[in-house]
Amino acid sequence: MVRIRLSTLVAAAMVCAAGAAPAQQTVVEIPVTAAFTQNTLNWDASMGGVDLAWAVLDIGGVAHVCGATSATSSFAHRNTRTAFRKAWIKVNDRKVLTDLSYFNRTPRKTDLTTAKARCKPLAGVSGQGGRFLLGFDPVWVRD
Repeated sequence: MVRIRLSTLVAAAMVCAAGAAPAQQTVVEIPVTAAFTQNTLNWDASMGGVDLAWAVLDIGGVAHVCGATSATSSFAHRNTRTAFRKAWIKVNDRKVLTDLSYFNRTPRKTDLTTAKARCKPLAGVSGQGGRFLLGFDPVWVRD
């Protein structure tokens, strides 16, 4: 067995124009658009990576964190959910959401601009002018 560590931080800041409103815990799906930031998370060189499209969007007056992923290898595909359980969103240096494993995991090598993203509301978080940071706690898997 080999222990592999995912790059610990894929940092991107987003500004959202959502207002504060009571959030429900319903997951919704929307198409990935130009409003999404795209990144790639890399495992060790031979293990592939995970393409990621994510955004914080105003849906019905509530800030939602939305995302979709697509792996470049079978190893990365098998371990995407494990990695995203360690993901988090911060606003003003405070974690406001952990466990992004609800993001839509599309088939390998999918063009994410054609995918649907899954979105979850941010309860009690005002998105008005906020900077949202996506990152990961250390992720270790065995293969």
